[in-house]
Amino acid sequence: MFGYVRPFVPELKVAQYELYRAAYCGLCRSMGHLTGQLSRMTLSYDLVFLAAVRMILEDIPPQTEQHICLAHPLKKRSIMPDNAALRYTAAVSALLAWAKNDDDRQDEVGFARLKSLLAAPLLSTMTGRAQKTLPADTDEKIRTLLHRLTQLEKEACTSADETADVFGDILSLLFSLGLTGDKERTAAVIGRSTGRFVYLCDAADDMAQDIRKNRYNPFAQGWGELALDPDTGTMSSLVRDSIRTALPIDLEILGEAAEQLDANHAMTPIVKNIVYLGLPEAMKRVTEENHKTDPV
Repeated sequence: MFGYVRPFVPELKVAQYELYRAAYCGLCRSMGHLTGQLSRMTLSYDLVFLAAVRMILEDIPPQTEQHICLAHPLKKRSIMPDNAALRYTAAVSALLAWAKNDDDRQDEVGFARLKSLLAAPLLSTMTGRAQKTLPADTDEKIRTLLHRLTQLEKEACTSADETADVFGDILSLLFSLGLTGDKERTAAVIGRSTGRFVYLCDAADDMAQDIRKNRYNPFAQGWGELALDPDTGTMSSLVRDSIRTALPIDLEILGEAAEQLDANHAMTPIVKNIVYLGLPEAMKRVTEENHKTDPV
């Protein structure tokens, strides 16, 4: 994921925020144990959302312990000890990091592409270690879906919905893998809606930059010359209004699925904070007037 799936911290209780941070630190440790210490460099706050959802659906009560963190050695921090949901998320994070790097190798040029090429051997090692803990066909399923997405992008697909659906399918698979019955269905809906939201947010966030660099972007492809405001070089009101109409639909579906989670689980208020407050805040940020991504 890409930095959009985070809580709205001002509305979290102190204990909830500490638990969220403990899950983040616990995931970091699990990644180091499972996929290697260097894999911790790919850690994202977004992944805590996946870990939290899996903890709820797998009935794993969150616990915390006090440990010294190498990144913050002067004071002990609350860290969630290793559990099945953290290990699963650590494995998935390696697959997602590999997928993003694979995408960069195809899209980027110059130094950015060189960086992705240099990172490929490390990510391959991480992925190999992660695959040992996941069903044998997981990697093949992800590759198949990513190939579909790549083909749509190469064909300059003009439908943001169509490309977002494929990324939604990827997260639907990863959120629900290994679960059964109602839990599998709930996880699949959460993953699919989250995936669509993330893909569309990322496309909106990068649109102006993608146009400048002549890279594929579903909104730019669909709206053509109407995608940018000619005076400011930022997202046009037409695109902004269409995104503000589309994304709340995914958020509504996501909210309905979140209501199926165990209300008594300690991670549920954190998940609902992300769904009802954090994601709308991300949408607001990427669709604000004159929003412009930093050049890279």
